[in-house]
Parts: sequence; structure tokens; C-alpha cells
Amino acid sequence: MIEPFSYSDLSWTAEKELLLILSRITHHIHPNIVSYITKENVRYQSNFQKICNDKCKLSQFFYRDSDCIFPGFRRPVNKEKTGKWKNNVNHKDGTILNDNTFPRHIWAYLTMNKAYSGGVSGMWSKSGLSKFELAHIFSHKQNERTLEKEVFTEVDENIEPYGLFTSASNVVLIPKGFAKPTDQMKTVKICFYKRHLELYGNNIIGLKDFNENHVPDWYDEIKWLNPELPCDWEAKIDNLLKYRENYLRKKYEQ
Repeated sequence: MIEPFSYSDLSWTAEKELLLILSRITHHIHPNIVSYITKENVRYQSNFQKICNDKCKLSQFFYRDSDCIFPGFRRPVNKEKTGKWKNNVNHKDGTILNDNTFPRHIWAYLTMNKAYSGGVSGMWSKSGLSKFELAHIFSHKQNERTLEKEVFTEVDENIEPYGLFTSASNVVLIPKGFAKPTDQMKTVKICFYKRHLELYGNNIIGLKDFNENHVPDWYDEIKWLNPELPCDWEAKIDNLLKYRENYLRKKYEQ
């Protein structure tokens, strides 16, 4: 009889080495920028409430210390990708469905003071940002919060964390080819959770009491890349927020 054979998954033996690499090449939004957006959101909430679809739940986007840049926006589930769904209002819940381009706007404005545009002639290529890909640290869909439920003592399952989709602090910039471990490897993800909390505190919707026992004992050996403050960042963020206000008003008027 011929015996079956299986190969061993030894990825766990390389987790530390992967983190030592990823920490040196991952860009986080500077905490000063996150704080600035958070304060502006407090002012903007009442304006958004006046223009948004009646079915849109404000609590999914405006919560304690929310740095959500485009309230109302979320990623669709597969069954919602029918017809002209992209960047249009979903009248079932009043949200706007997007294919992951709107989280790019903050990086676009911080580099070239322009809204995101793709393609060979778009600003994303001209700015050099096409050498990178974006990664969300915390899930922006409730049914994907599997690891969060393991490492946080309190998880509110009654609210969708849609605001994290365009949260300034929840999206990092990583050179192409390096982002997959942040999405698939448990220890890598936990270390990125820890780094987020170090930089911004707990500004994550529906999660409380991070259990430090899940953090590997070699975490302190990680040397993280310090977040940068781009030149004229306040003016660039102001222009980003003007863009969002005009865009959302026109979109919800349609």
C-alpha cells in the first residue's frame, strides 16, 4: 500500500523574521494627522446627517475617536456586486459601495494634494504610490472579525464596523508583494494590532480590552518605521476633507 504524504507548514518559524522586515517598510499615517481628522469629524457629523440617505446608520461611521474619512462608504459582499453598484448608493442600507479605491484618497492627497486617479496617466503612478499596496489592519466587516474576537475581551457584534474601511489609521502602505502576511498570518496581524494601539490608542469601533497575552514575547525587538508628517500636511488634509464633503453631498443628491 502506498502511504500518503503531507508537507509541513513551517511559516510559524519565520514569523519573527517577517515582522522584522515588515516593520521597517510599512508606512502608518502620522498620529497628528489622525487626531486632526478625528476633530474635524466631530464638526462634520451634523452636516453629513443632513445629506446622507435616511437608512444610513451614523453610528457605523461616527463613533468615539472616529477617523473615518468617507462616512457612508463600505465594501460590498459578492451578492451586492450586480448592475452599476460601484460608487453608488445601496438603497437597502443607505451606504455607498466601493471596490477599495476610496481608502487611497488620503495617501493621494498627502503626496500630490490630489484625489486618487488610477491608470498609467493617473496620479497614483506619477506619485510613486503604485509601488505600494494598501492593507487594512482591523476588519471592516463584522463577519470577518474572527481574530479580533480572540484577542479583544469585548467585541460589539451588534454594529457593523464600516467606518474602518476608510479610517485613516486603519490603512497602511506596504511595498507591493509584502502585504499578504498582514492579511493571513495570525501573529503578524496581532503585532500590527499592537502597533496600532501604540500609535493611536483604541479608536476602533466595537473593540475593547486588547489581551496583551497574545503578543509574542519578542515584540519589543521589532523596530517600527516612524510615521512621517508630509510637508504642508494640514493644507492637504483640509483639501481632502473639502473633497469628501463635496463628493458626498453630490453623491447623496443623485
